[in-house]
Amino acid sequence: MIRLFHVTKRYTRDACALNDVSLRIEKGGFAFLTGHSGAGKSTLMRLLFAAEKPTEGQVMVAGHSISRLTDASVPILRRNIGVIFQDFKLLSRRTVYENVAFTLEVLGRPRREIAERVRAVLRQVGLEHKSKALPLRLSGGEQQRVAIARALVGEPLVLLADEPTGNLDPALSMEIMRLLESVNARGTTILVATHDLKLTETFHKRVITLEHGRIKTDTG
Repeated sequence: MIRLFHVTKRYTRDACALNDVSLRIEKGGFAFLTGHSGAGKSTLMRLLFAAEKPTEGQVMVAGHSISRLTDASVPILRRNIGVIFQDFKLLSRRTVYENVAFTLEVLGRPRREIAERVRAVLRQVGLEHKSKALPLRLSGGEQQRVAIARALVGEPLVLLADEPTGNLDPALSMEIMRLLESVNARGTTILVATHDLKLTETFHKRVITLEHGRIKTDTG
């Protein structure tokens, strides 16, 4: 589902964010991506949803080669990918329902389908009763669950989470991770970038550790 073949990403001649990284995550897999700040985690995640392209090597996600994507075909790839950002990136003037529905509206889905999918995914994350609330009236944990619902509503094959618990307390972090586990159990391939080693110790998943742009260890 996710494959990297000898991937290098340079921003300048002297700034190499990733250096000869090869990686494979099978369909339905769950892995943590760890490493200190500047290790290359965010760059790798950005490559996976085509926000960046590799300088060298090949990145394959859900059967798509990132290097070969045209600008017009990037949205096709992203229909198969859900992304959860650390800062949530919710639309502050739209309700919970509207934030989650936005993804399907962009895809041009029928109104009835949108309503059914949004209700189902809000129920899945435990926020059906908050559908009319604005994001700023929610707790941090609730906002993160809205972000997860938005990422899931399109039924992606791959879910990328970049520091999804970075702004949450330990109890909420555990809650979010259990939610991601339940999503993974339904068949979604998940990659979670995190610096929180307590998560990797608590949830016994594959752990890929980056250091200076290279894979240092991989328990998979």
